[in-house]
Amino acid sequence: MKTIFKKVAFVFVLMFMAAAQTANAESTVYFFVDFRFWNSEYIFTLNGEKAFSLVPEGKAVSSAPSAPIMYNMVMRKVIFKNPDSYVVGVDCSSARGTYHAELNLNLEDGETYYVVVNASMKKTFYIENLEEKAGLKLLKKAQKSKKYTINEDFVYEGK
Repeated sequence: MKTIFKKVAFVFVLMFMAAAQTANAESTVYFFVDFRFWNSEYIFTLNGEKAFSLVPEGKAVSSAPSAPIMYNMVMRKVIFKNPDSYVVGVDCSSARGTYHAELNLNLEDGETYYVVVNASMKKTFYIENLEEKAGLKLLKKAQKSKKYTINEDFVYEGK
């Protein structure tokens, strides 16, 4: 009788643990725009649908009244309630047109990811997934620097 009770209790414990783990299934992704630009908003899409944006703070480049506004670098934490595979797209408007970049992002339960949007002389506008070490370094830089705007956390319920 004791062994049957123990087996039944063990099965219930396993079922409870599986249900608790499923209920907490979410992934965290930190998105960074790691360059200063004259753009006041970066619009992100997930699987082709508008999902969220990153909005940096800006200030004039010089004290002249007609001086252009240069916007800060920006970061946002996004929590995905349903980890899955996503096509992340980002648009950046400029005087020369709209730049667009995409990234396939395969999220796993409970994992943290770091995604950077950047542009340089060697590469035009691009988006890429960073390794954890580089991502943590960039996160610390963003949290300490006055050149970064940190947007409030966003929870994505889609899929």
